[in-house]
Amino acid sequence: MKYLMICCCMLFFIDALAQQDTLHQRRKTYFGLGFSLGGGGNRGLYGDVDFYLQKKNSYISLKTSAIERIKIFYFGGLPEPRISDIGILVGKSYTINRRHYFKFGAGISLVDQISRGAFLYNDCDRPGGCLFSNNVYETIRKKTIGLPLEITYGLYLDRTAAVTVGFSANLNNVQSFYGISVGLVLGRLKDKVNREY
Repeated sequence: MKYLMICCCMLFFIDALAQQDTLHQRRKTYFGLGFSLGGGGNRGLYGDVDFYLQKKNSYISLKTSAIERIKIFYFGGLPEPRISDIGILVGKSYTINRRHYFKFGAGISLVDQISRGAFLYNDCDRPGGCLFSNNVYETIRKKTIGLPLEITYGLYLDRTAAVTVGFSANLNNVQSFYGISVGLVLGRLKDKVNREY
């Protein structure tokens, strides 16, 4: 609920600052493919990929995101806990000073959680032995419906690329999660701006 309140407060603040959008024409459709990486809850690595279509300042997005602990040298138990979602979000995009934009979106998603259950065996207990010991646990998988939310700041590099900083969250009854990330968006993002002399 607090994530929803943050989104609402930010929306009113940005709406007050936003100028009339001259970068997106009413009859044109814009699109972008974005990806980002960052940190998430429980010291996990957060990542997302999304594809969106935009008309004027409204957009619809197909987005998938996940949080997982990544270990370079792994000496632990399997499976490694992970939570991910795939969903559809709708929202608004506000342009400020022709170079900056803010996006606010919410939607519905399918959430998939993988966690550890009971201990099953250790790799070294099996015939043939092993080089490194590794505990194997039962895999518990839960699915539910979630409410994804996103707030994104973007800086246009040109008409086809932008760098982004975003906050994403998913509220659900299995395990709510969030992530803060930095990313890149490529596509037909806006129209060319004629310089005024």
